[in-house]
Amino acid sequence: MERLVIRMKPKTTDPLLFSRLRDFLTSYLPVVKRKSPHTVAAYRDALNLYLEYICDAKRKRLNAVSLDDFNKDDILAFLAWLRKERGNAVPTVNQRLSHVKGFCRYASKRDVLSALVYEEVKEISEEKDTRVQDFIWMSIDEVRLMMEQPNTEKKTGIRDRFFMALLYESGCRDEEMLHLKRMDFVLNGKGEVDLHVFGKGSKHCCTPISNDILPYYREYCGLYHCNTEKGQDELLFYTDRNGIRAQMSPDNVQRFLKTYGESARRTKPELPHQHPHLWRRTRAMHLYLAGVPLPLVSEWLGHSDEVTTRVYARATDEMKRQAQQKLSQSEDSVFKEDVAFKYADDEETLKKLSGLK
Repeated sequence: MERLVIRMKPKTTDPLLFSRLRDFLTSYLPVVKRKSPHTVAAYRDALNLYLEYICDAKRKRLNAVSLDDFNKDDILAFLAWLRKERGNAVPTVNQRLSHVKGFCRYASKRDVLSALVYEEVKEISEEKDTRVQDFIWMSIDEVRLMMEQPNTEKKTGIRDRFFMALLYESGCRDEEMLHLKRMDFVLNGKGEVDLHVFGKGSKHCCTPISNDILPYYREYCGLYHCNTEKGQDELLFYTDRNGIRAQMSPDNVQRFLKTYGESARRTKPELPHQHPHLWRRTRAMHLYLAGVPLPLVSEWLGHSDEVTTRVYARATDEMKRQAQQKLSQSEDSVFKEDVAFKYADDEETLKKLSGLK
């Protein structure tokens, strides 16, 4: 399917649409609204998906799409397509809706989308996520089970296992993972791994990563980064289609997490629905249950407001008791059986982990 913005055919049914799309993504969001590169990328992904849906549903070529295709009925049908055909969870669907509505609001302000059409679009409500009634996270055994699912006889299996391992260890957001470059994964002078992450608002954080990940990293790079001449500035995770390298998409991540989740449920039917943020939440909960103070968890997650992190403190006493016993008695870890949680009593590492050093 053709993709928007980067390449446009010179002859279009509605050149004003593509002109406004380009201005929205390259000028309005990053310059006027000062949105981060991660946020701009999320808007771009949502709009690409919307145009992909319009092209498929209406059997149009990309250059035939017009502003008339941005309306309440088509957007509602798009949301249904995301849920039924792509299997997107409610939070993902709501985020896509927010981003498409954001472009419609911008187009309306510039009088290229009628005020009446925008008012109808604005009335579309987000879907309620019934799952937020419970705070869902994975146990260490469940994380380990997920990491056993990729077929490491295949190249993509080695990639997916390393991605999940790093997603868990770093606690990164999905977009932060996808923007990582080779230079961001650093083996320091002490033989320890540091991951340099640029999060929301371009905030920089240096996160220590367990050396347990190094074998996964080296095996991955032996397949995906064997050409050292390309340098350290290339993307750590990418896709290769017909010899053209591109950034891996969030949908690609969601697809393989969904696949591995389905296979893991054959062993553990109660395994939670898989999505990238579940892994971030799981890592934070494991830190919290291991005794890391909530303010440090907040700093480590990159939350600007500690209130955002207080949800981790709402786990019941029974949940905390059981999980803490599991960590302390078995000295368990995701990667091997004989290593206790590394950071609970190490103030220097905790400060580094949280970005305080």
